[in-house]
Amino acid sequence: MDDATSEAGRAFLRTVQQGQVRKGVVSSLANFGAFVDLGGCVDGLVNVAEVSWLHYDRLADVVEVGQEVTVVVLDVDLDRVRMSLSLKALQFDPFKDFARTHLGRVLVGRVTRVVPFGVFVHVHEGIQGLLHKSAFDAPDTDHPAPLPHVGDEVVVEITDIDFTRRTVSLTLVR
Repeated sequence: MDDATSEAGRAFLRTVQQGQVRKGVVSSLANFGAFVDLGGCVDGLVNVAEVSWLHYDRLADVVEVGQEVTVVVLDVDLDRVRMSLSLKALQFDPFKDFARTHLGRVLVGRVTRVVPFGVFVHVHEGIQGLLHKSAFDAPDTDHPAPLPHVGDEVVVEITDIDFTRRTVSLTLVR
């Protein structure tokens, strides 16, 4: 960025304040986030962690170039001529309602991912819980049952919800 562009960018950023809600257009996508043009000469970045409360596999599944969006300004950095933005700050957080109402519930979920320490299970729109691999250990034998596969349905009980860490712990219902 040359000096004239940098100064024009700083001038634009002086009109933007942290916490502001602004409309813009998605100008480009990168594997680390989406750039949004707010009508100035500096595009803001919506980091992938600030795109949505819901799980998604590809950024292009959530936003696309040319799409009009409403964002919250998280940070303005005049020295580096940058700004950080958030889409999810304006969205309903499904975890809040879930945490209040689902502890102790038994439900059927679908396995979304198998990892060395257990399986992740889709238990509610936008919410996955961890079913630790120890849940498959039979109490009367030294041979654990095989872990389910992605797509399998399992009956689970929600045993813990950590709102701070945004985690859900599950146990298998037999």
